[in-house]
Amino acid sequence: MQGTSNLAVASFETTNPILPSCAGRVFRRTSVPASNLLSRILTGVAGSANGRASVYSIVTHGSTMSAQSWATDEAPLSDLSKLKICLITSKHPIRDSRIYGCFYRGIAGAGAQVTIIGPFTDENDRSGDIRSICLPVRCAASEETLGSLRLVLSRLVALSCLFYWCLRLRPDIIQACEPDSWIVAWLAARLTGRRAVFDVHEMYPAWLTRKFPRMLRHRGEALLLMVFRWLLRRADAVFHVSAERQEYYSASSGSQFVVPSYPSAEIAALPALNRDQQPTDLVHLGRIVEIECRRMLLAALARCQEAKRPVSALIVGQTHEEFATGLLPQELAPVAHHLRFEPPVSHDKALMIASAARIGIALYDPRGAARNIVASRKLYEYMALGLPVIGTTVSGINALIERHRIGFTIPLDSEQFAIAILRLLGEPGLLEKCGVASRSAFDHFYNWESQHASLMRIYQQLANSSN
Repeated sequence: MQGTSNLAVASFETTNPILPSCAGRVFRRTSVPASNLLSRILTGVAGSANGRASVYSIVTHGSTMSAQSWATDEAPLSDLSKLKICLITSKHPIRDSRIYGCFYRGIAGAGAQVTIIGPFTDENDRSGDIRSICLPVRCAASEETLGSLRLVLSRLVALSCLFYWCLRLRPDIIQACEPDSWIVAWLAARLTGRRAVFDVHEMYPAWLTRKFPRMLRHRGEALLLMVFRWLLRRADAVFHVSAERQEYYSASSGSQFVVPSYPSAEIAALPALNRDQQPTDLVHLGRIVEIECRRMLLAALARCQEAKRPVSALIVGQTHEEFATGLLPQELAPVAHHLRFEPPVSHDKALMIASAARIGIALYDPRGAARNIVASRKLYEYMALGLPVIGTTVSGINALIERHRIGFTIPLDSEQFAIAILRLLGEPGLLEKCGVASRSAFDHFYNWESQHASLMRIYQQLANSSN
């Protein structure tokens, strides 16, 4: 937290923006006649089409971010203290690992002014190490929101508040993190002459059509892809979480960039937090969502127990009740004493707990996740902590593990999982070798600092080109 500890909890203005609610007065200071509003939006669209910078060409070589044709990439960065950036989100927590852990900490560490505006989670969102504006709504997953009128209205309130704060703060750059907030960022940027950045980390058309009838799913996804491609062209810059995600959207213009969710090198220095005398054998950062992955973990632990080599596992960020959803009591009972749960905690604390484990695991069901998973952030965090990794054979996961030889990839099969676990734990030399390779790969390729300078130049170029 050293890079952000000196930030006051305030907005770009001198008044404290952290208010319990802004509902009921969202547009009080920003009313614009309808005709004038429409003309300003249309003028902004035309100006964006004519004036959008297209000199950016950051591409990936392997998995690192480097410059290909940006002539000023090696030039030193000028003073960034006057650069103002808003990171806005309508559904993610303020301390989201990508929004806060990557972008916020990186931008603040460079000396620029950055504020996160998002739903309220807990009082940590208002602590002294973060400049934030808490919206008068709670975080809610999109799956829950679409099925509840109350949550839909709550999301609309969040979007209204985001629009209000973007107009009031008038940052140089508004970076939005999901499709509905993209629209807010685009409108606010067009009205204020600033720049809008869209952050893309999901395959939204595929997700939205997943419950369509099978015969309509492909055509529906293709139609939504056209809509999303049109929307992405409205941005002044687009950040994709991976090259595969960029390819999915067929986004190849000069304002499209790959910005993976690499953790900061700072997390490697976090102290281990081991609450037991014996280290945990396996750790999984975040919820295990797919039920087949949970069943595989339970069956693998049972197989290890049958082999007289019991193995302990810790799930960080998931409660026992959430894990047990959909499972039968007899599936949990045989290994319940080997399985522990850590409810959602702060990001740094989760990493401190994970660092006391021996092996990191990344479990996804290839049948449901194969298209939407590209090397997940937890994989990079295991590497930062120097942990060997066992992951299911999913695009992105297996490629990274096998390329750097940091562990094993397995099919969705409990026997193969148990064999991989017992081999790593049974061969201390192999366990240490994979851990060293894991940390070395992170230090050389997968830390946020490896792409930080190029990213700040993009921000600076965008700010310089704004009106």
